[in-house]
Parts: sequence; structure tokens; C-alpha cells
Amino acid sequence: MVYPKDSKAAGTEETIMKIESIVGKTDGIGAVCEGINGEGPIVNDFGGLPESDKEMAIPEFQALLDKMPSCKIMTISPHVDKKSGYQRIKLLLERGIVPSLGHDRVATDEEILGALRLAPSTQFHITHLCNVCNFHHRTPSLVNFGLTEEFPQIPEYNGLEKPPSIEVIGDLRHVHPLTISAILKARHFSNVAFISDCTAESKPGQKVRYNNREMQVSDDGKCLYVSGTDTLAGSCCSVMDAFKSLIDVFKVNVAEAAAMVSETPARIAKLDHIGKIEVGKRADLLLFDDKVTLQKTLVAGKVV
Repeated sequence: MVYPKDSKAAGTEETIMKIESIVGKTDGIGAVCEGINGEGPIVNDFGGLPESDKEMAIPEFQALLDKMPSCKIMTISPHVDKKSGYQRIKLLLERGIVPSLGHDRVATDEEILGALRLAPSTQFHITHLCNVCNFHHRTPSLVNFGLTEEFPQIPEYNGLEKPPSIEVIGDLRHVHPLTISAILKARHFSNVAFISDCTAESKPGQKVRYNNREMQVSDDGKCLYVSGTDTLAGSCCSVMDAFKSLIDVFKVNVAEAAAMVSETPARIAKLDHIGKIEVGKRADLLLFDDKVTLQKTLVAGKVV
């Protein structure tokens, strides 16, 4: 979910209430909403997001969280939140919400480490690695941290247990295949969520309204742009497309590919009841043939 600048607007509150009313409901029709993944509002660089109140006062931010008891993850900029002594990240940690560092092209090593040291044994997350964040070989920023499977044994990283988990948009447009290949070699599959970031149907050239702005689907139907610009505002691929890319393009074995689109995202979001085929987990299953063609979908053990 994204948050326009006036988070108190009726439309925003109404949307939150609607989402909260359907969380966890298995109606036998299709997908289940497991909670809210908040992308903002405390972000330094908006990218394709609508402008939000990135300097939102702490009481107002707390009130926003109060309205979203099902919020599981929230993107937050370490560069912005450092100015408050990381008070907003502390609120997320107190509520069991996973802080996802992102939408921040200027975050320094010191600012990122300051956030991570709030809970040294907790694994933070990084929002859509490589998009709206930076890499430099001498001056570490979010991408450097996202490429790290183990912290180097030097004083500035002492005491930190786990580098952040990451998510990668799998439409092969947000992140170039060469870069994805390098990421998959650098990180263990249990720390990589391969996501769709889908915001529109794959209809080449179609124009849509999104957060009061005109967007257009790319000519190849793979992603969504802010009309008249080269600013990406989401993908048009499905998780199924991303899953098949892992297998066909990057030659990841089926078990690891399946984990990156199911088990790993569920673990990151602390959704203990789904993500694995295991006694006690909800039976959300996809059945494929030997060519990885979908045959049946089950939600809570029922064919949909």
C-alpha cells in the first residue's frame, strides 16, 4: 500500500479499512490478503510512488500504524528517519512490523548501520533491491548491504548478526537479467523474495489512472511507466511469470525457485501459517505438470 501526502484523507482511511476487513479471509474464490505491506510514507526518494508526507510527525505516524493492525512490513528511509533518532523504526520494531529499508538513494553506511543497530539480532529487509536505491564500490549504500550474505569481520559491523533480506522485482525490466544473475549468486535463496510488483494488467499501450496520475503500460506489456517519462511505476508480470523466469532464464532449480516466491516471502513477513507444505500450515498449493504448467490452484485445501 502507498500513502498520498494527506494520509488523513477519506480515501486513504477507507482503503485501509477495506483491506483490514478482508485480511486472512479464505472464501474459496482465490487469493488471500495476508496483511499490509506499506511502501512509505517515510521515504526520501519517491520514484514511481505518489508524493507522501516523508516528514510526518511521530504522533501522526503512530496514529497511522494504529489504523493498520495487519501491517506486516513497512518501507522506511534510514536517511530520513535518522533525523528523528530513528523513532519511527523503533515504533515498527515495537509492533513486530518488519522495517524494510528503501526508497533512499542517499542513505550512508552510517545511517543504515544506525538503523540496523536498533535491533542487532533482528533481520531487517530491503525494498525492491536496485530500484530507488544506490550502489558504490567505496561508499556503501543500500544495494551494498543487499548484496551481503555475511557481514565482514571488521569493527564497524561487529555485533550485527544478519544482513537484511531482500526482494527483487522479477519482470526482467526493473532489474537487468545480468544484475539479477549476480544477486542470485551473492545471496542465499532463503534471503531473496522474487516478487512481481504488479500494478496493472499486461495490456501493451493501455493507459490507466494511478494515484491521480496517468500511467501507461509499456509496448511489450511488461511494466508500467508514468506517462511521458521513463519512471517505472510498477510491473505487469505475475508471480508465476517471475517463478518461470527463475527456472528458465536463471536456471534455478524448482525447489529454490518455489521457495523464493513462497517460503521466503512468508518468512520475511512473519506469516508462519503459510509458505511451506507442512503439517499445521494452511494448504495453499499450486499443482504443476512436469513442464511447470499450472494444473490446479488450492486455497485452504479447496480447489479454486
